Amino acid sequence: MTYRRTRDRSPQTSALGRASLALLLALAIVVAATLVAPAVAAASEEGPAGLTAAVTPAAITYPGSAVISGEGAPPGATLLLFARPAGQPDWPTGPVSSATVTTAGAYRFSKVKPSVTTEYRVEVRDGDPPAQAEVRLRVRPRVTASFPAGLWLGGSVRLSGRVEPAHPGGSVTIERRVAGVWEPLVTGVTLDGASRFAHPWKPEEFGFYRLRARMEADDDHDAGASASRQVVVNRPNAHRVPMRFAHYIVIVRHEYRLYYYERGVMVRRFEVALGRPGYATPLGRYRIYGKRKPGGGALGACVMFYRRRGGIAIHGTNEPWLIRRPAPRRYSHGCARMLNSQALWLYARVPVGTRVHNLR
Repeated sequence: MTYRRTRDRSPQTSALGRASLALLLALAIVVAATLVAPAVAAASEEGPAGLTAAVTPAAITYPGSAVISGEGAPPGATLLLFARPAGQPDWPTGPVSSATVTTAGAYRFSKVKPSVTTEYRVEVRDGDPPAQAEVRLRVRPRVTASFPAGLWLGGSVRLSGRVEPAHPGGSVTIERRVAGVWEPLVTGVTLDGASRFAHPWKPEEFGFYRLRARMEADDDHDAGASASRQVVVNRPNAHRVPMRFAHYIVIVRHEYRLYYYERGVMVRRFEVALGRPGYATPLGRYRIYGKRKPGGGALGACVMFYRRRGGIAIHGTNEPWLIRRPAPRRYSHGCARMLNSQALWLYARVPVGTRVHNLR
């Protein structure tokens, strides 16, 4: 009988081998961690991870202010803030301000107010090691403009304003917004010794002009622009009604007529009856303060009140034959009487607040 030698492949033997290998690996990891730990601790003691600096907002309009802040400095350290005009090669020897770092490593310089675009350096000199960070604060000039609210076509006005800080001898451009885009209207308007400007303007077309003054960027400042303003160039009309009003009523007393305008354009005119002797229709400027439909009785189909004293109004009538008579039509107690159909037409178009101008 022949016997063959075989290897022991029992489950118990394999499990024991795997356990021994895992134990050896765990011991190796513990030894490696013990050796590496001192090196990691030493790296964290070399100094701050990095000093940061940020400015908010990034650009100001003179004489506005900003805040410079950051973190990453050693708690309790003293920070120094240095400033130089943008583009200058050298930093000054002395700081413009100082601050103490909080226990969390943060800092803050408030109310930083340069007059020109300026670079700032934040330094920690008593840190280990020293650290620094730089930011730039852009400055726009303050441009103010004085433009008229309106003028009549054919007339002339002065477009004036000022730039701060002073730029004597500089120039601004008067711009007009067309279809959402600013376009030059007048270029090369020179600033005088007080940094003011004034330029005559005689528009060639009626309409609505959205204008502003703008100064281009230079070595010291970003470009700056004034707030915009709408200037209305009115087209001539018989009663000099400005175009800025969407609705406007004119009553001409000696004509016994009422004129209705929209944006300076006469839309329709009506024959009316006005105040009888002793109850003259008042002259002056008013606004419609109340409306009612129907008016009732002598007020006809509707009524639009415009003077509280006396209850003076524009209204319909229950006596239409009086309005069809030729002028003069002195029949009312100061109101303007209209045919009911015409009064209703006007009532539908004029909101409360519509201006009423009664002329002699």
